[in-house]
Amino acid sequence: MGKVSEYAFINAKLRARIGEMHESTLLDAMIKAPSLVEAIGTLKDTRYAELVRVYDRTGDLQQVELALLEEEIAVHREIANYLKDREVGFVSILLEKVEIDNLKNAVRLWYSNVVRHHQISYRSSYICKQKIVHDINYNGIINARDYEGVLSSVKDTPYHDVFALFDLDSLSSSGLFSLEIALDHLWFGRLFSSISTLKGDDRQVSENIYLVDVDLKNILLFIRYSSYHHLDPKDLDAVMIPYGYIYQEVVRKKIFSLPDPTVALGAVVRRRYSALMSDLADIRKNDDEMTTRDENANHILMMEEYLGRTRKKEFTKILSGKPFTIGITLAYLFLYKEEDRMIRAILSAKYYKWSESRIREGLL
Repeated sequence: MGKVSEYAFINAKLRARIGEMHESTLLDAMIKAPSLVEAIGTLKDTRYAELVRVYDRTGDLQQVELALLEEEIAVHREIANYLKDREVGFVSILLEKVEIDNLKNAVRLWYSNVVRHHQISYRSSYICKQKIVHDINYNGIINARDYEGVLSSVKDTPYHDVFALFDLDSLSSSGLFSLEIALDHLWFGRLFSSISTLKGDDRQVSENIYLVDVDLKNILLFIRYSSYHHLDPKDLDAVMIPYGYIYQEVVRKKIFSLPDPTVALGAVVRRRYSALMSDLADIRKNDDEMTTRDENANHILMMEEYLGRTRKKEFTKILSGKPFTIGITLAYLFLYKEEDRMIRAILSAKYYKWSESRIREGLL
């Protein structure tokens, strides 16, 4: 009865919220609103009412987006309060992904200032400065005069060892790409380590979800960086996340040492994710094979959207599964982030005065 008693309350609570999301007409009302101000006004009597107050006070859409981020952090913490021990630690790891994205944004500002000599003062107010999971000195990063200042600002966090692999010279010459990929790899390692501490159905559900998730991300990484950015195979190998079926097959078959890795990867994807293959086959690898570079970029965007829908299907499938597991929590957090993403997208589209039909097309 342990898991039943632990999950009965929170799962009933989260299922009710998921039901409200499915029944909500909020996004439709936002899309139909004639202007940005009126779109924000539709949030007044919802759980996003704080966004209205922020916009009324500042008139700044980026401050509204910051308030959305702070709300996302609060939601993770609220859910953790309903859980116990291992499950709390797991939700904390999920929140680390939010923290890493925020950390990347702070480092990008530092890089713009120190390496590119851009003015960043007006942008620093849009970084979340509060403690998310670990004690990161965000102001210390943004205002650091050198790389040692950045290192010092993450010294008591799991991220320090990743940052210590780089220096100002390497980042100045190669950019932040490798650092950001290394942070992503660190997070996936911590995620799967945390999943391994879960028990029974909780572990099974989490593994099922995130092994598919990492496979979809690896397919997307391959498409984006081989077809659009044209990374060499050895560099592409370093980009892919070292977990999941796709990566295991890439290593086992030594795909990146073959003359045409795209064909070999296609065979691997076909066995596990056959529905992706018609789209994957249409991605052209070389510039001289493309009609235009923009056309190829648009095709990659379509693939990203398809993979996003596949990911959503995997998460929502949990709702019809075993009722007393951490799965309902994972589904809720995913759907919450999806709603958050769509609100951001609609507000941004309203800012740029997109038509209703264009907004709906962009949200598909």
